[in-house]
Amino acid sequence: MSFATAAFNINDLPFEILCDLFDYLSLEDVKTASLVCHRWHQIIFSELYIKRFKLVLSLNEMLPQLKQTLPILEKSDREYYSIILKANLGRPLTDARLKILKLAVRSISQYSESLYFNMADLRLESCVSERLLRSRKLQMFDTRAKYIPLGMGLKESMLAAICEYSTDLVDLVIAEMNINNPKALEKLSSLSQLKLLLISDYYPYIKPPMPPINLPNLENLSLINVTDDANFYFKADNLKRFFIHTNGTDAAKTMQSIAENIRNVNRLCVHFTARTILADQIFEHLDRFPNLIAFELGGVAVPADALKQLNPSNRVHKLIFVECHLETLFMTDLKEKLVCLRQIVLDSCFLFHKSEGFQRIQYHDLEPLRRAMPSCQVLLDYD
Repeated sequence: MSFATAAFNINDLPFEILCDLFDYLSLEDVKTASLVCHRWHQIIFSELYIKRFKLVLSLNEMLPQLKQTLPILEKSDREYYSIILKANLGRPLTDARLKILKLAVRSISQYSESLYFNMADLRLESCVSERLLRSRKLQMFDTRAKYIPLGMGLKESMLAAICEYSTDLVDLVIAEMNINNPKALEKLSSLSQLKLLLISDYYPYIKPPMPPINLPNLENLSLINVTDDANFYFKADNLKRFFIHTNGTDAAKTMQSIAENIRNVNRLCVHFTARTILADQIFEHLDRFPNLIAFELGGVAVPADALKQLNPSNRVHKLIFVECHLETLFMTDLKEKLVCLRQIVLDSCFLFHKSEGFQRIQYHDLEPLRRAMPSCQVLLDYD
């Protein structure tokens, strides 16, 4: 053996050759290979290489071309992390287009317990490895779908295909839904193992289904950019966390609809778009959540007497304000109304000053409250 041969190391190969070698591995083996060394991890999770696991399909092709595409995809054993369907939403959903759609869903969902489904550009992604669901920033969802025709047939069929071929799904994100017919969601009840569900841009316009969509194992439900009564459509008895960001203006209606179907929740996060809503309109309903430990409130005005109707029997340990305008940090009866409180978090909030109006809360603003409540942590921006 020559010295040159003995000194050779696989990492001496250029980037492009290593990528070609990794292509011979299954998706599961590629993930294992990413753990071998720092360089392999960098290559496999680089933007250039990860694109090799993306499949782009066009549903706008003529029927003969679609029929030629189907058998090729059906025989392929390639695993994809992302599938993008290009489609004219205004065109009719033919059998050939529907077969391609179902095949795309089946191709990715059989390898994953988590799916990210974007209705705006019809993108379906696996949410494993570097695309973890829980690392996504919910507020980053844009609203392109508002300017795209509904294409109800295509969207309902794709969601139905997900429910048909991914019955063991654990996590599901439906982004930019832009849909107002709750019947499109009824098939979600077949996902009996679902633990996390996030839906954005959902505007139901008809009465809730009777009974509501039952998700018995759901632990985490998030509804982003929805109407006041969007949560009337779900029943989740074992829910641990519920998050809603509503563009409605009826806080009482929102809290009532949550309490009717999701009253056993441990962590409740309620964010509003309308600045006219006052925090006391929400706090007066917290007694209806007997197991509530953490409460997060966003986008509202917080008067000094916001807790006036809150019952001291509540068990809230953690209180979070997000982008709220507080009249004072010393809310009336704070110690008496929140006897179990152990932590207050102020995230991007503003405090009223007589001479300057509302100003972003600074660390020095917290000191008087910290001294007054030594048994309670007072944190700024999740510090």
